[in-house]
Amino acid sequence: MNIKRMISLILSVTALLCFVSCSGEPAATEPATDDTATAATEEPTTTEEETTEEVTTEEITTEAPETKPEIVYAGLESGIVRDGTPRKYFCLCFDDATQQDLKIIEMCKKYNYYDVTFFISTGLYGVDWTAGVGVPHVRFTKKEVQSGIYDGFDLASHTLNHLPLDQYESNPKKVKSELETDAKNIYKLTGIYPVVMAWPGGDPNVTRGLMKIAYEQTSIRLARGTTSTHKFDLPKELLWLQPTAEISEATLFNDFQRFLDAECTEDMLFFCWGHGYELDIYNSYDRLEKFIKMIAEAEGIERVTVSEFYQLFKDEIPSYIEDTAE
Repeated sequence: MNIKRMISLILSVTALLCFVSCSGEPAATEPATDDTATAATEEPTTTEEETTEEVTTEEITTEAPETKPEIVYAGLESGIVRDGTPRKYFCLCFDDATQQDLKIIEMCKKYNYYDVTFFISTGLYGVDWTAGVGVPHVRFTKKEVQSGIYDGFDLASHTLNHLPLDQYESNPKKVKSELETDAKNIYKLTGIYPVVMAWPGGDPNVTRGLMKIAYEQTSIRLARGTTSTHKFDLPKELLWLQPTAEISEATLFNDFQRFLDAECTEDMLFFCWGHGYELDIYNSYDRLEKFIKMIAEAEGIERVTVSEFYQLFKDEIPSYIEDTAE
């Protein structure tokens, strides 16, 4: 064989073997697989969307308690611990939030007596009922109330518009709105949610049907009536609590002295109420100041707001007793 031809044949076989060895699939894919694995370990373990989800979840968890503040209900800070010892409790309250309350508040502050409840209708800011009453009867404006007139005192509901609610008993939504809207407005104003009210118009406008609506559909749990009992018994139901006496009654001082002198073998309650405008009707500012002085200086009694009385006895006295005969 020609030497040149033999050398050419050898070179051809060598080139063929080299081609087969260098162009095989496994040899090409294995390094690529290793590179992919390396890249996977170096990349973040979460995608951009997953990171966003984690941040959002963390923000919700952190902010949720701040967006749902705990509601503070009125009357929880009386400082009185009921330990089974019989006590004499005293409540004083005034309706309507009229300009005369300024004098009443001045008297109370003079004797450092703040355990007083004022019932307000937030739908009647600034309304003047003088013509119908015969003496000045002008309610505070919203700005006046916001200025802090009642700071330090118990502010409670007298319903939104002081309507004769017995005329709306067949419309529970209306009754609920009158009670609950006023309560919410007071909460916005003071940061404290009221749980008590005074029935507008007094006992002639109260029915057991209204009591049931208040109990089942609102946050109100105690409501004062207007018929004096001249007694010191605890009420049987809180949603129609009858007072002991009214500030303009001739027997007021005698009733209070009987209360002070009475032997306390069980819990007792003297519940007094009135309107500021009565002070003009009877020219009784001096008489009221004398009474407030007696209350503030009396020994052996627990002076509480109406809201505090509710909180102290809410577990013992029912707000409403279902009348099975109805």
